Amino acid sequence: MKYRFITYLLVASFTLFFTTKGFAQLTDQSVIPLNPKVVKKTLPNGFTYYLQHNAIPEKQVQFRMIIKAGSILETEEQRGFAHFLEHMVFNGSKHFPNNTLIDYLQSIGVEFGADINAYTGYDETVYMLPLPNSNEQTLNKAFHFFGDILSGLTLSTEAIDKERGIILEEWRTTIGLDNRLKDEMYPMLYHNARYLHRRPIGLMEVVTKEGNDEELRKFHRAWYRPNLTSLVVVGNFDQEDIEQRIEATFGTIKNPENAPERKHYTLPAHDNTLIKIIKDQEITNTSVKIIRKFPHQDEKTLADLKRSVTNIIYTYMVNQRLTDIAQQKDAPYMYAHSYATSGPGHTDRYMSLATVKADKIIEGTQGLMRELLRIKKFGFTQAELERKKEILYNDMERMAHEENKQSSGQIMDAISNHILYGEENASISFKKEFVQKTLDQITLDDIQALVDEYIDQSEENRVIFVTAPADTDTPTEEELLTALKDVAKEKLAPYDDLAIDEPLMAEKPQAGQILKETYSEEMGITTIEFDNGVSVALKPTTFKNDEIRFSSLREGGYSLASIDNFDNASMAAILVNGGGLSKFNALEVERILSGKQVYIAPYIHRYTEGVSGFSSKADFETLLQLSYLTYTAPRKDEAKFEQFIENKKEYNRNTLNSPDSYFADEVNKIMMQNSPRTATLLTPEQLDQISLDKAFDFYQSRFGSAYGTRFFIVGSFEVDSIKPLLAQYLGSLPSKEIRTTYADHGIRPPKGEHRYEFPRNTDEKTKVLMRFTGKYPSSQKSRIEMALLSDILTIRLNEKLREEIGGVYSPYAASTILQRPYDSYRMDIYFTCSPANVDTLIQATFGEIESMKKQVKAANLEKVQKAWLKNREGSLETNGYWRRVLEDQWTRGEKAKDFERYEKHIQGVTTKRLSKLAKKYLDQKNHLQFILSPEK
Repeated sequence: MKYRFITYLLVASFTLFFTTKGFAQLTDQSVIPLNPKVVKKTLPNGFTYYLQHNAIPEKQVQFRMIIKAGSILETEEQRGFAHFLEHMVFNGSKHFPNNTLIDYLQSIGVEFGADINAYTGYDETVYMLPLPNSNEQTLNKAFHFFGDILSGLTLSTEAIDKERGIILEEWRTTIGLDNRLKDEMYPMLYHNARYLHRRPIGLMEVVTKEGNDEELRKFHRAWYRPNLTSLVVVGNFDQEDIEQRIEATFGTIKNPENAPERKHYTLPAHDNTLIKIIKDQEITNTSVKIIRKFPHQDEKTLADLKRSVTNIIYTYMVNQRLTDIAQQKDAPYMYAHSYATSGPGHTDRYMSLATVKADKIIEGTQGLMRELLRIKKFGFTQAELERKKEILYNDMERMAHEENKQSSGQIMDAISNHILYGEENASISFKKEFVQKTLDQITLDDIQALVDEYIDQSEENRVIFVTAPADTDTPTEEELLTALKDVAKEKLAPYDDLAIDEPLMAEKPQAGQILKETYSEEMGITTIEFDNGVSVALKPTTFKNDEIRFSSLREGGYSLASIDNFDNASMAAILVNGGGLSKFNALEVERILSGKQVYIAPYIHRYTEGVSGFSSKADFETLLQLSYLTYTAPRKDEAKFEQFIENKKEYNRNTLNSPDSYFADEVNKIMMQNSPRTATLLTPEQLDQISLDKAFDFYQSRFGSAYGTRFFIVGSFEVDSIKPLLAQYLGSLPSKEIRTTYADHGIRPPKGEHRYEFPRNTDEKTKVLMRFTGKYPSSQKSRIEMALLSDILTIRLNEKLREEIGGVYSPYAASTILQRPYDSYRMDIYFTCSPANVDTLIQATFGEIESMKKQVKAANLEKVQKAWLKNREGSLETNGYWRRVLEDQWTRGEKAKDFERYEKHIQGVTTKRLSKLAKKYLDQKNHLQFILSPEK
């Protein structure tokens, strides 16, 4: 839809060249042209398919089946069965009896949940399947799977009854604050609408009621039919072969006789404002949401597309205004955002929301509305408009430059949005030309037309929510309405826009000298060492046409801070970064960078420090300038610091209201043995003790010299062309010799067998974390072995805890190998369950671990090995992955030969080796249990 267009622009992926003459012949009422790379056809039975060939990733083919039927179509007896049916697709069909579908897919490297997945919405159900190759057998199985969805599901009573408990446990993962908020908000958002009573998760009394399985089959027969179904195939395939398979698989499937009409429901209008003040003991901050509902406007013509472009510019500008206000001292709110979006029932929403201080709800609400009304009365300035036009113009240039690098997943998302929401699906070249031409035409009057539509004080179709912690003193609904009316009477002045017409750096530094340059032919990596003790590892790639990933790393971090300076040091990078650079405050820096594709921020972690960022090729020098200033010209901003501390107090004050946040904080404290060096949530009293001077001094103690720092640069550049810039900005960084190793303070997790229980949940659910820790080698081979062990354990847990016992929805195990402060491992097992089943499931988990100690199934090892090799193949074509490779090689001392052995290490792992690891490292006598349980 048009309101998704701002996101859609970032993922669009199609290629088409329109001549200027051809483009000029189109009129405002011309239909937006469909990308000609997409093959769209409809079979006689109404089954529609979309095909697009794409070779990124090279071997993969992605499938997505979209059925335009969801929970909105359920009868009262079927509430929850649209989602239930989604589960049953994976539980027995003509070609895949019982649970053999998942077993087969895992055998070819497809991961359940991560790869094969599905979701149920109000109006649609979608099935997703990425295949690792287009081999004949693989494609045969894929078409068997999708064909069975429409006409080959078993839907046996036994399988249905067995799945009821799993869906109940999935529902259990959704209960809590979010669900309670929906209970309060949905009667307003979906006032008098069918959507109010058709949440996709359904009613558990229907889902768990045995004997109603025929209603599930009725839903399948009525709605899983060809004329409501689309199949999308994107990837590296033979088009003729795919079309023949589609015809053979779906062409003979008939629509049911006397099929029910596929009705489309809307949201009824209301002539008054609906207000709800919601307080809950688990809410962590206070916020205000003002929502206006209005009929959806389709995006079909070029006039619609122009409106979408105008909306993007408007959204940029309104949120820049709101953000600017939030950065000012004594701002009325801490954060605010305003935008148009789509919603169910062919209804769009204009949302304005603000996070406010608990004792400033009226002031925050008025502050949000005041800025919106200021825009309505005075509009935007021409300078604001031009800045945002430049941003969008440059975005389109970059997107067009990357059009031949779009992944199949991005293309799939774009086609799916076209099918589900009616969004335009033109080529990126067409959109680039259209958008850039439209930008020349958009005026302040066009923007004002949207302002007048969106910002309206009318009582009609308006909903207002205030959400706050339980102990908050909130205004009444009448007081809130009165406050909004009062702000409309205020005499407002025009906005004073900030404009900066200065370069980021007036003088550039003298270049440093290169001491040594080496090249790894195996890795394609150049390493440069400068005379100031700084080194740079460079990896040019062609994965993207215009993307550069950038970071630096040195050991040290806030482990080097004294105990009494620990809090200042741990927050130093955040506090200093908020002050801006050189003589410019943070807002002024933002203005200077407007229109550029560049970002950088410093970090100080426990054992390391450095910077992290990215840029386009054109903005690479700006990235280096920002990096140089981050080290050499940090800026103190007392007003910004004071505002940050006050806002942080507000955020922290109620953060532990969230059981999950409290749980994570307590686990962290226990793992650190309650050391004063634990990076825990600071109280308001502790925040009052934070000193900007001390934080700034610690920052400078680490960033005042770049000695011993290595930078990592990966992406679309040529080494020789950027070497002069590297010498100028990195080779010239200050080089005083300082400590370049971290401090190990001897903090270790508890040893032995311990159970910690935290009764904080307000709902009947328990979250279980089982953790094994200890010393462990951090070599590449060792890391791979432990990760494969955790993946196999995840398979076993799903088979036992989910499929056999039916006691959980999505259990999983995950391993972490740490190098600092010592070589160690952590194996975590997570699941959420009924409080009554905790001990049974924990014992079942230990049963699976003991079984793995005796024998790891070769079939399971083969599954995870294939998944790893497939993921590795995809990762090797991303800049982010290579940047992490460079960092790991440097910090772990690994060589090119280690990288070359990576796949051999995966393939060389044996079941005997994994059983040995399980025996040694998954010791019940040395593990921790953390239980987040209901309040007693």
